[in-house]
Amino acid sequence: MKLKIFSEDSLISIKTNTEHIYKNFLKKGNAAIEEYIQGEGVLLETSFDLDDFDLDTSQTKSSLTDLENIKRVYKHVRFLSESQASDERMWASLCFGRYSEYMKYRWPAENANDMANHYLFNYSIQRSLFRNGISRLWWMGKITYDQNRTDPYELTQFVCTDTDYMESVFGRNFTKNPSVMRGMLSALLDAQKSGIKIDRFTVREISKYINILGGTYILDCLSYDDIYSKVAAKLSAGK
Repeated sequence: MKLKIFSEDSLISIKTNTEHIYKNFLKKGNAAIEEYIQGEGVLLETSFDLDDFDLDTSQTKSSLTDLENIKRVYKHVRFLSESQASDERMWASLCFGRYSEYMKYRWPAENANDMANHYLFNYSIQRSLFRNGISRLWWMGKITYDQNRTDPYELTQFVCTDTDYMESVFGRNFTKNPSVMRGMLSALLDAQKSGIKIDRFTVREISKYINILGGTYILDCLSYDDIYSKVAAKLSAGK
């Protein structure tokens, strides 16, 4: 099937009528999202071919499906560029369309604003990429996937160990830099393997430490090895 996105007018219509969409589409509607938006050309077809795939909704605790769903989304939509993967129209169309049942399972909205937080980009672009219910799966895969590892998703699995790890790590200014992120996560994972206790507090403090480094260094100029060694030294000093 072809990947579809909302037209700009349709997205504006949704964002200016969130109460209507929440009450009629999300809470009691059975029709497709197009039925709740005025105007023609609600969805635009892109040139991208997308194999249809389901998202995992098998766990009683929905967050336990994050690792599997990161793998599924990144595998099937890996062809996107970072610019394309920053387009709200695409992720919103998937949240309200093909994966609306997954969204109700993973991010049950209690009100219109709650819906907007996870179905749309209701924060800054950087933060929204990791708040939108489908976008976050792609970006977490993009950032943590490491083809040089025996298990390319080893860092992904580490991050998915605790939802607080995700909150602490993703959406920060340095998040989209692969060298910084993989260097930091690798150092945390290796420290854990060596017997150093890694918990929510540790991950939060290391994330803050990287932010502080950004005030001293130009993070984009630091290599994976630079970040890894600095974080490893910080963790060793804190034993």
